[in-house]
Amino acid sequence: MVYSMKRSFKRGGSRSNKKSRTRSGKQYRGNPSFAAKLAAFILEGLKDKKVKFSKTGGFSDSQKQVTGVLPYLHMNIKEKNVVNKFKETEKMRVGGLSKICKKKGLERSLSSVNFNCDKQSKNGVLSINKSIVDSINNRWNIRRNGRKHLRELKKYMTWQVKNGVIPAKSVEWAKGL
Repeated sequence: MVYSMKRSFKRGGSRSNKKSRTRSGKQYRGNPSFAAKLAAFILEGLKDKKVKFSKTGGFSDSQKQVTGVLPYLHMNIKEKNVVNKFKETEKMRVGGLSKICKKKGLERSLSSVNFNCDKQSKNGVLSINKSIVDSINNRWNIRRNGRKHLRELKKYMTWQVKNGVIPAKSVEWAKGL
């Protein structure tokens, strides 16, 4: 005699909210601004558990990533502004990379493949520029640490607005969060 056991499988679960939630369970409305994405990119490397802030002194200069990200947030920097800054410094960076390339003798040692330090250095700089902007735009969801610190900044900056320390315009970057 063979007995079979019925198995009941429950399908699904609540899948409807999966797209609007991150791994940490925090929900975001809409799309974050480019300034918020840039801030999460910069703050991802902040190893401190908390953002250092005091009501009398503001943000601590001991956290360079935090004080370094503040100008971008206050001006709600746009992607085109960052791309334009890359373009402004492009010639200098290409020249510097090409100089290192020539000093290493790459054109001579790679002459069999027509290696050109000026051309390849320009392509390298353009590739880095594009890669940085793409990473800022496309990696928001994996920047858990950066988003956590960004939420702290939003909280403290909102407090500063409510207490007349900074103008409301300084937190426009946070509208999509």
